Amino acid sequence: MTDLRTRLEKAFRRVDIPPGGIDNLILYIETLKEWNKNIALISKREENIVNHLVAPSLLFFKFFRDDSLSIVDIGSGAGFPAVVMKIYKPSLNITMIEPNNKKAAFLTYICAKLKLKCNIINRRIEQLSKSMECDVITARALNIRPLMDEIREKIKGGYLLWLTAKDNHLNLNLKGEILFKQHCAKLYELTEQVV
Repeated sequence: MTDLRTRLEKAFRRVDIPPGGIDNLILYIETLKEWNKNIALISKREENIVNHLVAPSLLFFKFFRDDSLSIVDIGSGAGFPAVVMKIYKPSLNITMIEPNNKKAAFLTYICAKLKLKCNIINRRIEQLSKSMECDVITARALNIRPLMDEIREKIKGGYLLWLTAKDNHLNLNLKGEILFKQHCAKLYELTEQVV
């Protein structure tokens, strides 16, 4: 745990993390590792959680400073970037959409354990009964192209932040791009609806 704390403090040395944030990240990572022994929440190549998952999740804040944004995270999986974003800025209004029952159970458990107020929807986008509105849609390591029609119909957002490989592109208005090691955050502006 000391090594993890040291790595997190180093990663956050230039970031104004809220009181208890490092402790919450440690609890999150330790719980994730424990659950990952029985449920495939993250892959083996992502086991350097601080560099591969936590730090790239914070790229969101290179684009957005508003503490009161509403965010819909699609395919939340183990909670990257949504849980890290909520730990960093507890005032964000975050909804996570995760169709996998076991991953949704983990998200529910970890949010309760960390006392994070998040809305977790255990459904596929096409199963949503009503449309949603938000300021930003986020997605990480998700092949979002085949979902765009469903997203267009179900979620109205101003921006899409896609954490993906540098060579992945969408036919949308790219507002910005940040490279972090082998990760890339792409910010797309959405007009009226997601395209």
